[in-house]
Amino acid sequence: MEPTMEYCLAQVLQKDVGKRLQVGQELIDYFSDKQKSADLEHDQTMLDKLVDGLATSWVNSSNYKVRH
Repeated sequence: MEPTMEYCLAQVLQKDVGKRLQVGQELIDYFSDKQKSADLEHDQTMLDKLVDGLATSWVNSSNYKVRH
């Protein structure tokens, strides 16, 4: 199954630190592939939620491995 923006958002917002660590490369692959991430340009609201989720759940995380 190819990831969608909804899937990526759900992964970013997970509470389980281990699962967030595992999905990092999957998110990079998704964002790097224009064909997979074509929906990013069409749904600004979902993109805003995704960026906000990354900022609040990952960047501000107290877990060193998630933050870096």
